[in-house]
Parts: sequence; C-alpha cells; structure tokens
Amino acid sequence: MDTLHVFLAAQAELLRYATRITGDSIEAEDVMQEAWLRFRAVANERVLEEPNGYLFRIVHNLALDRQRRLGRESQIFAAGAAMASAVEFVPSDQPSQQAGAEAKEELVMLRKAIAQLPARTRRAFEMHRFEDMKLTEIAAELGISKSVASELVIEAVEFCKKALRRRH
Repeated sequence: MDTLHVFLAAQAELLRYATRITGDSIEAEDVMQEAWLRFRAVANERVLEEPNGYLFRIVHNLALDRQRRLGRESQIFAAGAAMASAVEFVPSDQPSQQAGAEAKEELVMLRKAIAQLPARTRRAFEMHRFEDMKLTEIAAELGISKSVASELVIEAVEFCKKALRRRH
C-alpha cells in the first residue's frame, strides 16, 4: 500500500472534515500533519484493511482531542488571563492572522508547484520529503542511480523555492 497516495487522495476531504470538527482551518491543518505521521507509522507496521476509514478515525480522534484540550486550556487560562490583564498586558504567542494567511498561501503555492513537476521528479521528491526515504531507497524504487535520485530531489526543491520567490 502506498501510504502517501492514500493520504493525498483523501487529503481534501479529511481537511474539510477536520475543519468542521475544530472550527478552525489552521487547527485542521495541524490535525492533518499529525494524522499523516500517525497513519504512516501504523501503515509501516501492519496492513490496513480500510486505510481510508482508519485515516478518518485518526483525524476524528485528533480533532476531538484538540477541541477538548483547547476547552480545558481556555478554562484554565480564562481565570489567569483575568488576573494578568488586571496586572499587565500579556502578549499572545499565537501567529497573527496575516502570518496564518501567508502560511496558507505558501502551502497552496507549494502544492501547485509540486503538481507541476514531472511525474518521476515529483515522486522522488515525495518519497524523500514525505516518506523519509533515503536516496538509495528512492533510486531502487524508481530504478535509477543514486546520483539521478539526488538530482531529481534537488531539482524539485529548487523548483519549489523558485515558486515561493515568485510570490514575493
């Protein structure tokens, strides 16, 4: 089972699902990142009969856990914030709305750039960046030399960097 393709195929629907539960698209993105890590770890250890169902269960559980934790934190901090605001201003450690919007825009641009890569280059990049495969493993998987695998990954990284620079 190619875990990355299973995840990417369900990614948009999973993100909508996580956003509905969390009520926040940025929180949903965090849930998605953690879901990918958990899904990949489990899929590497055993065969999943229903990988999509398993993915949705992971996202559901993570999103609910986040909501519960945020609820507890807001109760704890509400009392502390009232005291702190009476004493002095406490700046937020949360990124600004602008920073969040810029990060989302960068993510969209990166996804578009990756989609524009030639198939073999894109696959080598995905295996290296998303599946943590070594260049020798990528070379074996694609039937190419290690140096060609390295060139493909470097080419993809440079292409993505250029796409982000064009944004500015």
